[in-house]
Amino acid sequence: MATVRTGTIVLEVEVVGDGSVALRWSAAPRARCYHLLVIRSGTVRAYTALQLGCEVLRYQINGLSRHQRYLIAVLASGPSALAASEWCSVTPRAGMQPHPEAAGEVGRHTARVERFSVMPQSRRLTAYWRTSKGFIDQLLLEVHCRGRVAKQLTLEPEVTSVSLDGERGVKLQDGETYALRMHTLFAGQVQHSSPEVRCVPAPQGEERQANRSLPQDGLIYPCLSLAPEVSIFEDEPVASAAPVGAQLVCRHCGQSVRWQEYRLLCGGCGAEFIPNGRGDYLEVGRLRFGTCRCCLPKKILVQKGEVLVCAHSGKEHIRMPDADQNTYRLIEDLPFGLCQCCRPRRPLARRGNVTVCSKTGETHRNEDGRYVLVPSELVFDATAIDDLLDAGLAEICATGVSRASASGAPRAGATASRPR
Repeated sequence: MATVRTGTIVLEVEVVGDGSVALRWSAAPRARCYHLLVIRSGTVRAYTALQLGCEVLRYQINGLSRHQRYLIAVLASGPSALAASEWCSVTPRAGMQPHPEAAGEVGRHTARVERFSVMPQSRRLTAYWRTSKGFIDQLLLEVHCRGRVAKQLTLEPEVTSVSLDGERGVKLQDGETYALRMHTLFAGQVQHSSPEVRCVPAPQGEERQANRSLPQDGLIYPCLSLAPEVSIFEDEPVASAAPVGAQLVCRHCGQSVRWQEYRLLCGGCGAEFIPNGRGDYLEVGRLRFGTCRCCLPKKILVQKGEVLVCAHSGKEHIRMPDADQNTYRLIEDLPFGLCQCCRPRRPLARRGNVTVCSKTGETHRNEDGRYVLVPSELVFDATAIDDLLDAGLAEICATGVSRASASGAPRAGATASRPR
């Protein structure tokens, strides 16, 4: 991270009531935006960063836990050096006074890449990663080919995997060697980088052979199996794996169903099927929500509370505002990214000449490719976050809080069957 001039921003913190903290800070020269940093202390810390427009110099946070201690600071990002305030420790309870705290440089509290893996397929690479807890506002994935940067992709911190192929504007060639690396970014600066993973895309069934001469650390391979993936309950009988040489047959025309380009297709009528992970095969055309946009082979989409997720990867598929009911996008494919005003964050949408949160309508402005909040009311209500945490309906994650909800059962479609 670039040198941060700690103490150049004067931050004033006042407890204005139980669960409410009012913040006011001095302006930093040439600041493009401000990052309001909040660390919720405890056995497992939670990190929340709100990005605010450069004209915002005061803010009030409501709905905090009056029994919890928080560390608060303000960071200004600009064209050159960064400026930050000292950390302030506050317990939002009437009568309690905030006091300075030596919590160290902001860089000590930023996220790191803990794990980074790549799956090579035909003209396609899928990267998977996990980051540690800490402040993070973007991820940067770099793809190198023949010593040059072939692609740079910036991602939201909620994204945990991404596929690179022609649909995402990345033209990969089978047999070519690529090197991938993931970086974590905060306030426009690279904080940590993963080790490089080298791999070679190859046709279906040839992936291991094509990558045999490369280091295997960080490489994973696709598995096309006709056997069940999991047993949901311990006392539930597990469907037996298909014997060697067994084939699936289409329920419509009776022709054989085989893997073609990572898809289960009928050689007669062209019907497509996907395994449900328990030994059955569902017809794609009859699925209620269709298939995911994150995996290959494709997996079924299931409903969990108010959201749709991939049954295999767990990635949320977001229904786009003002779009067809069956129009879904992954976070990495959202045209404007996610908002700064909600937890969990929701997609930004375009309304007239302004970009707003699709849930709250709060205005966001593009600052050097990153949307920052320009709030109509200088208040952030954290009640929902603490209520979810206290009720056990949320979990603390690298970017703050990730909502968890009860799962719904998928709606079954037509199945392919094995000959008896």
